[in-house]
Amino acid sequence: MSDMQKIYDEKVKRIVTTSNHQEPDRVPVLSMFGTWAISYAGGTVQEMADNPEKEIEYFCKPHEDIYSDATYTAGLAFDAKTADILGTKSHFISDDGTTVQHHETCLMETEEYPELISDPMGYTFNKLMPRKCANLNKSSSENYETLKNLVEHWKVKGAAQAKLVSTLKEKLGVPVITGNFVYPPMDAIFDYYRGFKGTSLDMRRNQKELQEGVEALFDFCSGLMGITPETKSVPEFPFYATMMHMPTFMNPKQFEKFFWPTYEKMWRKVYECGGKLIIFLEGNWENKYEFLNSFPKNFALGILEGDDVFKAKKLIGDNMTIVGGMPMDLLRVGTKEKCIDYAKKVVDECAPGGGYIFASTREMLSKGDVNVENLKAVNQFVHEYGIYK
Repeated sequence: MSDMQKIYDEKVKRIVTTSNHQEPDRVPVLSMFGTWAISYAGGTVQEMADNPEKEIEYFCKPHEDIYSDATYTAGLAFDAKTADILGTKSHFISDDGTTVQHHETCLMETEEYPELISDPMGYTFNKLMPRKCANLNKSSSENYETLKNLVEHWKVKGAAQAKLVSTLKEKLGVPVITGNFVYPPMDAIFDYYRGFKGTSLDMRRNQKELQEGVEALFDFCSGLMGITPETKSVPEFPFYATMMHMPTFMNPKQFEKFFWPTYEKMWRKVYECGGKLIIFLEGNWENKYEFLNSFPKNFALGILEGDDVFKAKKLIGDNMTIVGGMPMDLLRVGTKEKCIDYAKKVVDECAPGGGYIFASTREMLSKGDVNVENLKAVNQFVHEYGIYK
């Protein structure tokens, strides 16, 4: 076994151990670099589009300089080139050249719910996609060329991202904590069909249609997990991941009615096959802690964004692993001493007994999000200080 393989295995063991509410050798440190990695490496999104190998270089660079036991994700998931090929404005390169922005292009009309409900895939691919993507609203031959170009792009991009994951493992000993995804049908409605305004109105005025629309997308969203009726087990690591979008805008009653039923059926499939789930809890989740406590113990990990980490540790930390705690604002403008003092407090109060992973409270996206010297200092401090006796 190579030295780097040994380091990699130790880091995976560290993360899995704490996710089972047992004390590992050290407090794990999770990096949340996101597109910040591009600016840190001195690159641009366009350079990655022109030369896919650059994605490997850019997203490995921070890990050469900054300690972590794992990274949340690796690479650019939503790229502007895909949007350009399809002829949609859903994603575009920001003026800074190093980040990609999302532009809401949800064009489903309220009166079209019956079409979605009766034939979700037919409606999606035959009506909604051509409406959203100008280059799929042409002649059959032109549409074919667009899809051909898209598949070729995804093949190249997919190969680059696979190489990125293997490079992080083999050369830097850094695992990617997320593997496959659990994509909730309610978030699919929000992200691609009705948008923020439409979904918000539907929760009040078109509740029956919304519920049936969510249920209609269940089979499609479940299929994306790669778990079939024949699947007996899935790896414990890396974890299945959910990036929650709509829940932060929902009250508990709306969440219970529209979001939770289909999502629960999906995550239970992961649980029954022996997998684990890591959730990015966007916004504040305190009013939904009862749902988080309904997960089986030692199954879920929650990345906190807007919640008080100390309060969350007390209220949900016995059931699920808490991830986060280091305020992004403090990392950006605080002194190194104050950052380290706060990191020490977080470790002292959240780490005992396991069930805790140190990380920033938000994913880093652009150059100004963090003072890199503060980030280096707190990650190294936690790695050296957070030793379990």
